[in-house]
Amino acid sequence: MTLECILPKPSKTEWIHLQSGKAFSRLLYTNPVCFLATSSSQPSQSADRDSDRKESTKKNDPKIPHNDIKRNVMVLSWLTASNNNGRFLFSIHKTRYSAQLLTRRRALDESDESSGSSNGIYEAGNEFSLSVPVKGMEEIVKDVGSISGRDCSKFQSDATTSLVKEGCAHQPQGMSDNLSNRQRKKQKKDSIKRNGILGLVPVPLGSDDEASLEESDLFAIKGTIAHLRCRVYALLGPQSSDNHDAINKNDSSANTSMQPVADEDHLLIMAEVVDAYVHSSYWDSNKLLFRPMPKAGEQTVPPYLTFFGSQTFGYVVPSYEDM
Repeated sequence: MTLECILPKPSKTEWIHLQSGKAFSRLLYTNPVCFLATSSSQPSQSADRDSDRKESTKKNDPKIPHNDIKRNVMVLSWLTASNNNGRFLFSIHKTRYSAQLLTRRRALDESDESSGSSNGIYEAGNEFSLSVPVKGMEEIVKDVGSISGRDCSKFQSDATTSLVKEGCAHQPQGMSDNLSNRQRKKQKKDSIKRNGILGLVPVPLGSDDEASLEESDLFAIKGTIAHLRCRVYALLGPQSSDNHDAINKNDSSANTSMQPVADEDHLLIMAEVVDAYVHSSYWDSNKLLFRPMPKAGEQTVPPYLTFFGSQTFGYVVPSYEDM
């Protein structure tokens, strides 16, 4: 089974580079399912050991890296455009690994910082990307949502990816038709932790060529049909339990700038699209609409995904007037 068998592929990949905020917003009008991807420099697991060896390292030794590039991806469907200039907002649970990568906490004062208190202000500024998958990518979407990037990399190693490209991919060893659904899910999750997700391939924004992607670049997901570069400009999140109690008691020491917005478990993130690309078979340039638009020679193109809940997807298809 090759990547071409896994990923749906329009007949010819032609990307349109969108230029306006209005066009950016139109990509989100239908609340499409998105891959939210982050790429950031993270302290390597061996950083402390490297530091301990620093004194004994010879000057002519190769440089020891102290940071690794951490790529992560999650599934996002709770999002909506908030204006016609490319701004939107979405909700994410505060315990999600992607929430940690998207946000920073600044201590309110030195005592909070030294004590490790949960008091603090969420800070904006981080960049991320959104990629819109199409019909045929449902299993990849489910697999991405089945496991946390905190536990492992969701992306395949170079060796595993080579096997997939050569058509040598197969089910996890020992997969049996006699297993219960729960056992199957556990076995598949264990396989993902070891090998990554089959078909989940990072590519540059506005391209399908994974070979041209630099390790530190923000990336999109291969097979998707819209790529959005985004920036967090504001966030609102739950306060600490101590501050919440102080507010309820009308305590003058309470920090009222930390009022909860959605609830005590979720962050409300406000972001803006700063750059975007869309596949030409999904863009109506006359009306600035993000919809399947089969071109001459294309009988049809895969519809893109929306989400009903309970791992059930819907599809955005052309209207009857377009068919």
